[in-house]
Amino acid sequence: MPSRLILFLSRAGLALLWFGPLPAGAASATPSGFAGTGWLLAAIATGLWLYGLIRQRRARGTLQDACLGLLEFHLPRQHVRSRAQSLQRLLGMPAHTRDMDFGRWLGLLHPEDRPRFAQLLATPPQAPEANYEVRIRHHSGHWEWLEITWRPGWRGGRVQRLTALCRVATARKHHEAAMMRREQQFRTLVDNSEDIVARYDLELRCLFINRSVSRYFPLPLEEHLGKTPREKGWNEDASSRFEHECRQLINTWEARNFELELNNGPNRHIFEIRLFPEFDSAGMLKTILSVDREVTSSRQGEKLLAEENAVLEMIAGNHPLPQTLNQICQMMESQQPNGMCSIMLLDDDGQSLRFAAGLSLPAAYRKLIDRVEIGPSVGSCGTSAHWKRTIVVDDIFNSPLWQHAQDKVRPFDLRACWSTPIFSSDRRLLGTFATYYREPRSPTPEELALAHRSTHIIAIALQRHGHEKQLFRLATQDSLTELNNRRQFIELAGRELERCRRHQGPLTVMMMDLDHFKQINDHHGHAVGDVVIRHFADLCRETLRASDLCGRLGGEEFAALLPDTGIDDARLVAERLRAAVAAARLPADGGTLSFTVSIGLAQRLPDENDIDEVLSRADKLLYQAKREGRNRVFADDAAAPEAVSG
Repeated sequence: MPSRLILFLSRAGLALLWFGPLPAGAASATPSGFAGTGWLLAAIATGLWLYGLIRQRRARGTLQDACLGLLEFHLPRQHVRSRAQSLQRLLGMPAHTRDMDFGRWLGLLHPEDRPRFAQLLATPPQAPEANYEVRIRHHSGHWEWLEITWRPGWRGGRVQRLTALCRVATARKHHEAAMMRREQQFRTLVDNSEDIVARYDLELRCLFINRSVSRYFPLPLEEHLGKTPREKGWNEDASSRFEHECRQLINTWEARNFELELNNGPNRHIFEIRLFPEFDSAGMLKTILSVDREVTSSRQGEKLLAEENAVLEMIAGNHPLPQTLNQICQMMESQQPNGMCSIMLLDDDGQSLRFAAGLSLPAAYRKLIDRVEIGPSVGSCGTSAHWKRTIVVDDIFNSPLWQHAQDKVRPFDLRACWSTPIFSSDRRLLGTFATYYREPRSPTPEELALAHRSTHIIAIALQRHGHEKQLFRLATQDSLTELNNRRQFIELAGRELERCRRHQGPLTVMMMDLDHFKQINDHHGHAVGDVVIRHFADLCRETLRASDLCGRLGGEEFAALLPDTGIDDARLVAERLRAAVAAARLPADGGTLSFTVSIGLAQRLPDENDIDEVLSRADKLLYQAKREGRNRVFADDAAAPEAVSG
């Protein structure tokens, strides 16, 4: 009787089952070609078996190529069984090694991982799948990382078996460790960087900031997180500029570089800020990295150098001294926000200071300190000039140096004043430089150094001005009498003649010569002769008006020009001078010495346009006075009337 042959495919291959003879009805229904059908089924089964074998080999090859292995942990038997030479691929063990007990397995684990793994075997995971990482010793002696994916096998409501898909993860773990080391190194560098490193989200909320921020801002480090720059207390200009630059980066995805000035109380900081875009794995902009480098010193140094050069150019260009000194004050105020600078110069008497520059101070206060006495307790500047050292008053209202003037200073709300003396190259006191503030405060070392630096520039300006004055005096003044010398007198007299000609006013010239001066030198010596000449110059200054010109033309010869003065009025002046000279008595050789002067007067004529013409006529009249007996005044009585035409 025919039998039923049933084939089915399992994971292991092909299986055949025999179920005995077929029923009679079925046999009769089976065609005579059953044998051909059987062979067909056998061929199909063989093909399926071969396909399963190929897939099994491919899976084994995949496990081998990926360094994967299958292990089964039988918990009741405490036994580990490997499949497909897993232990050989994973740990380099001999090919025949297929199973071991838990004790041997735990002995292969790293001592730090062993207790945790033993606990896992004692209390297996209940989840359908769990991941685990462990270090295990390779057969060659080194350690490997295994990444294990657990699948529990249940029986009787308990986990009886753990199937583990194992993969060697040593390379990944080493890579992760290297990344962690680099990250730690990066964080160490960032935390110890002098730059402020911060990360912001696209709403400009701070996600991270390093410790350097504490050097510049009082806000605790953790309170920066989650806040925008505006919420952290940045001023309006800085906040707006930062937001604008961040918007530009968000729109263009390009890095930005700019500078910001931030104020922290009395301190001002200038930062060079660099913004960098940061992207996620999908290439989308995620955050903004900000690296802020403080460049206050370098920028202030560059600005100070440029301003110093401008001041030195003013000094070299012979700008007026007040203009140069005020420029120096403005230069120093640009370096010290909220500061008001002033310069006081030593007066000619050497006992007081006079105000010279400082337009930022209130006008009424500038008038109040127009002249300040020098003393041991006279404010900041007077005291600094007295002791010739820097005086710092951090609170004027509580300083004994300002007690004498507190009521006068109080309306101006000036609370601090630091004063530094100004010295010449040979250490002579020239004046003081002071900085005022409207709040009590002390200077930083940098501000004191800046003040000392400014005094050197002020000294250069003052010494240059003094040299210029000295050169001008040498070029224009007679060194013995300090009257105009011949060249200066002729030049100024020519200008005055032109002015009188344009305004059609009178002008008279006096030529004066000391009588018998050679005899004074011969009998009493040139030193006494110099005393006589200086005394005559003093008498000229006392007798003539401030608007009159007077000069020494040479030796004992002098000249004076009297603008807007006719011949008659000039004769009165000349007679008064002659009488004062004749009445003078000077000590000489244990006795007294007297001398006289002869004077010639000439008024400008309508057709005279050159001062030499008027001087020549006056000189002739002078010698006529000498011929007539000296000690007298000769005038040109034939001169034109006082109101002459041009």
